[in-house]
Amino acid sequence: MNEHQNDPNQEGGPLTPQSQPQSSGSRAVETIEEIASTLRDLFSRVPDTVSKAVERAINVRDTTALVRLSDASSDSIDTLVSAGIFKSRSEAASFLIDEGIKAQSSLFQQIQDKLTEIEKLREELRTSISP
Repeated sequence: MNEHQNDPNQEGGPLTPQSQPQSSGSRAVETIEEIASTLRDLFSRVPDTVSKAVERAINVRDTTALVRLSDASSDSIDTLVSAGIFKSRSEAASFLIDEGIKAQSSLFQQIQDKLTEIEKLREELRTSISP
């Protein structure tokens, strides 16, 4: 028995084409080798690809907003970046905005309830005027 029989990268391995006469089967063997080569290449890159995809997903922001900050707020954001807590001022500001919205969730719920009420009243007015 050949000691390299189970090694897919060695001649005679399960993913290596065997010497065969030219026939319709030889094209199939070439295709299998191409697929095996593609799979080896793909699997060698999976860790980098997954890592980059996760990083992009974490850093995705849907909206860009230009804001003016007080000196104190700007200094606080810079402190978070200098301490290494965030990579950028943008990440620090985004975090602080998200946390502020969470902290004021009851206020935002009250506002949303009032907006829903206002929209119902507007709809009533539209339907009362329309023929």
